[in-house]
Amino acid sequence: MGKKETKDKKPAQFKKIYELLSKYSQVIIVGLANVGSKQVQDIRRILAKKNALLVIGKNTLFKKVLSTRVQDLPESHEYYDELKKFGGAIRELDVLKNQVAGKVGFIFTDTPVFDLKTVIEENKVETPARVGAVAPIDVVIPPGPTGMDPASIQFFHALQIPTKIEKGQIQITKDFVVLKTGQKVGQSQAVLLQKLGKKPFLYGMEVLACYDNGSILNKQQVSVNLNDIVAKFQKNVSNISAISLANGWVNEASAPYLLANAFKDLAAIGLQSGFIFDQIKQSNAPAQTSAPVATKVEEKPAQQAPAKVEEPEEDVDMGGLFD
Repeated sequence: MGKKETKDKKPAQFKKIYELLSKYSQVIIVGLANVGSKQVQDIRRILAKKNALLVIGKNTLFKKVLSTRVQDLPESHEYYDELKKFGGAIRELDVLKNQVAGKVGFIFTDTPVFDLKTVIEENKVETPARVGAVAPIDVVIPPGPTGMDPASIQFFHALQIPTKIEKGQIQITKDFVVLKTGQKVGQSQAVLLQKLGKKPFLYGMEVLACYDNGSILNKQQVSVNLNDIVAKFQKNVSNISAISLANGWVNEASAPYLLANAFKDLAAIGLQSGFIFDQIKQSNAPAQTSAPVATKVEEKPAQQAPAKVEEPEEDVDMGGLFD
């Protein structure tokens, strides 16, 4: 009965995946190793609120749908009448086939992967070290009481764990490395960690890659922090502007500053000479000259300056034109 139900579901699953591949331009591939069904359901609900749909199914079925979607649908296809509305072949989906391997799931969405990665990966669950599992981290037991009575001391001796009896319980006296990263969990290690009540591993979904409009972004690329990229870009633009201004080069980076400085000079001359042009009026300038112009006036030889009563200088408000 179970096999028949599964067989009956396949046509519906095929059509649904075909529709999703037609609808969304982005597919996020996530690893599901050691992820429990409750975790899957929790993440699925969270993603639904962000307009993302998690699909988990047989890799063979997904590959079959992909092979169909990258070609024009023949009229002889068994689901032609239902699938023809989704249009012609999407040949660029062919690059997605190599990502369908191992225990993976697929998230269909138009929300950028950079916005979803944290949401996908932050839902982690503490898990016991099971025999045969590969340790994703080093597992170290620190010194301290174990809460176990002295009757179990031989177990610790057999594992060559430095211990002593204190206050009626076994106490570990030095850091003890139970597992190294990449090491398989053995029977004795699993029993030890279980006796100590340790759940050393954290498991959750992991973003492995992302298909985006015909391109595949690998694990490293989807891990890039966009805020860091923007900050570095802004810093480099500032450096280019500084170098360009120092050398008198006019380009897109330096032009705004050159225009701003030129306006300040013109405004200062206009205010000092009494020639008030429209841009100065629009700036609502207070009565004081800008600092750069004041420096230039002071550098003129004293004997050339006409004898006159000093007028108060005026600062020019740029009015936000070049901020």
